[in-house]
Amino acid sequence: MASRERLFELWMLYCSKKDPDYLKLWLDSFVSSYEQFLDVDFEKLPTRVDDVPPGISLLPDNILQVLRIQLLQCVQKMADGLEEEQQALSILLVKFFIILCRNLSNVEEIGTCSYINHVITMTTLYIQQLKSKKKEKELADQTSIEEFVIHALAFCESLYDPYRNWRQRISGYVL
Repeated sequence: MASRERLFELWMLYCSKKDPDYLKLWLDSFVSSYEQFLDVDFEKLPTRVDDVPPGISLLPDNILQVLRIQLLQCVQKMADGLEEEQQALSILLVKFFIILCRNLSNVEEIGTCSYINHVITMTTLYIQQLKSKKKEKELADQTSIEEFVIHALAFCESLYDPYRNWRQRISGYVL
């Protein structure tokens, strides 16, 4: 687990140098620190974690604005096709939002921003790519696309069914 000091250090490096590599390092460290909240296996009952991810107020001041811009850039670059590095960034961004939404006090703020619109747009474009590639039988790079789509579904679940009632019902769990 990355320490808060390491996250702070990476954020300060990003802010001072405006180097997107530091932002990716910060995101990667944050996501790996809270990986236990990324429950994206829809085949199983959702797991309950006793801990809670941080509230938005505990994050760096302008992090949501910075990440919104990054997500928007990914959406805009999708017309040309995202490179592997940008695909990895888009997956990291969605993972970050899933983690934030596992803290119920963050759901409303994340839900009222444009993040979900951008994620849905990217998911739609990715699904169209998957469908066309299946027709053309070019399935070499579909793994990262499928990973994004699965995480996008988990993001929607964390926004619209934060208690994961739907997943519990389809798994046969009686509420």
